[in-house]
Amino acid sequence: MVTVSKEESMLLIQHAISAYLNEGKNQKELGALLGIDGSRISEGKIGKWKLSLSQRQVIIDNYGYPRRGKGQYIKAEVYDTVTDFINDYEESSKRRLKRRLYELLMRKDYQDLIISYSKYKDEISFDIGSKSEPLVRDISIIEKVLSQLEARTWYDSKKNLAYGHSRFKKDNCDDNFEQLLNNLGIISLRNPMSKWHDFQEMMYRIAQFKFELMPEFSFNNQDVVHSVELKQLVITGDKVLSLKGGCLNTGVNDAADIFGPRESLYNFISYDPHYKQRIALYTGINCKPDHWYKVELKLYLSESMRYHLWIRLCGDSQKHCEEVADLYRDIVIKDLCRINYLKEIETIRKWCGLPYDFNDAIKREVAKVGGYVPGAEVL
Repeated sequence: MVTVSKEESMLLIQHAISAYLNEGKNQKELGALLGIDGSRISEGKIGKWKLSLSQRQVIIDNYGYPRRGKGQYIKAEVYDTVTDFINDYEESSKRRLKRRLYELLMRKDYQDLIISYSKYKDEISFDIGSKSEPLVRDISIIEKVLSQLEARTWYDSKKNLAYGHSRFKKDNCDDNFEQLLNNLGIISLRNPMSKWHDFQEMMYRIAQFKFELMPEFSFNNQDVVHSVELKQLVITGDKVLSLKGGCLNTGVNDAADIFGPRESLYNFISYDPHYKQRIALYTGINCKPDHWYKVELKLYLSESMRYHLWIRLCGDSQKHCEEVADLYRDIVIKDLCRINYLKEIETIRKWCGLPYDFNDAIKREVAKVGGYVPGAEVL
């Protein structure tokens, strides 16, 4: 009769104790899980008694096996089901974007760039030789514009126009915006190398962030803005599915592009001639998040027969962007139902817009490693 060896029993008990302590529990609660008195746990971890086969399985089912094959370390969002992830996708995308743009706007180099496109009218006289003390121009000039009721009226009228930079061509210059600046004693400057109204576009993007995502935003406050929670994971076991496909033309990007197709606050700096020298491209903060070009699906079957699905949304097809963490989004669906895991995968396949059914391929790989194949008779 197969039994648990003394060495394996000690290893499993110590593994379970460590897992329980990490969860803030004690040995008494571990004893209850195993159906024994908690005081016996200390004896078991030094080999004075051995686990039964059923107790061994209880530990593996709850905490996996302590000896495992090679794994991959990732930081990922974790969901219980594919449906939970899809239902949360729009809201989580907004949280990611809100945090990302907040980080951008609070950077001193970006603030310096923004205010370089504006001046107070009275500042002009100091530029031509006045010995008087010049006005101090800082990010408060933006706060002054955004605090006006007319700024919201101007923004609402602008957002109803066609997407893209056509909003800001010279022949579409908004007189109401210029009047708003004039009333505040501010003039907008234009980049002579650009045909766009740079300051007007910058103000539109910032107003978009404030009015659509973070009404409480102020350059003067250091707010705590949370993104989506990431957990540290090591995924182990046999990979029974590995699939890549394009998702650029699917609904995956509908929720993320809440500012309109391919539009982003990042676009407002793309015309500055010194921009690329000051802030290198593809260095995290400069890369637009949450516009996905492809999706990767990986299904793992662990030694304890637990299925885990790893979803990676990739933000750029260019090789030089692959190492930038902000250009992909990792999601893990833990402990897929052993009976219905194929239905879960079919749900995410359709959501991602992948074009074909690969259930048979998964079944073949699962069978090779001894996993459960729904609907198949085992001979």
